[in-house]
Amino acid sequence: MKAGKDTKKSDKEVELSGKVVIKKFGEGSKSEHEAVYFETGKESYVLRKIGGNPFNDTSLIKLKGKNITARGTINNYVFLAKEVRETGG
Repeated sequence: MKAGKDTKKSDKEVELSGKVVIKKFGEGSKSEHEAVYFETGKESYVLRKIGGNPFNDTSLIKLKGKNITARGTINNYVFLAKEVRETGG
């Protein structure tokens, strides 16, 4: 691990609930773009599906503003989802 770099990686599968939002990623950088985020109340992750398009996954974009429960793994700032389901609320 490089000094000063905060890394979170879990090969362990987790299930979290939260809300899907769209906001800027990498603001002010060459990588700046609109991204799908998963906000759990404690953390905010870029939400991606395994095998999905990392820049334009329409199935995730459709969930904007919805509450979901997702099962997957966390790697730094990315929640890599195996399963995403909409929940009430």
